[in-house]
Amino acid sequence: MSDLPTEPPTELPAEPPAEETVLATTPEPKAATGPTPDALAEEARTDRLTATALLATSALALLLILAGLITALAAGERTARPLALADLTSQHGAGPLLLGLGLLALSAAPALGILVTVARWLRTGDRRHALLAALVVALLLGGALLG
Repeated sequence: MSDLPTEPPTELPAEPPAEETVLATTPEPKAATGPTPDALAEEARTDRLTATALLATSALALLLILAGLITALAAGERTARPLALADLTSQHGAGPLLLGLGLLALSAAPALGILVTVARWLRTGDRRHALLAALVVALLLGGALLG
């Protein structure tokens, strides 16, 4: 025989853990989280209002630009000249005035779209996004005023 010490066999537990114990310690899978149907509907309304504001402002700008172009051509003006914002109301004729107003409306369209979104976000209580979007509008306006 060998000189190695023999150890008594280790005892096994009498019975395996019950299934209830295993299930109770296993965390339950969480349901997928996402926007609620109400939040999705509100977001869709915001998107529609923003798109409508952008479309209406762009259509107005297009009409003003076309009217200014037609008016300027009818008055015999064949050359374009730069017109400062402050000179829009001076006596340059209706054509340049309408063209200038059309370009102003076209440049104001993005800011108006963002302002509509800000208003909707404030209405739903999303103050963080509304503040960031308002900052973007302030930067757009500041850039327009500073040139």
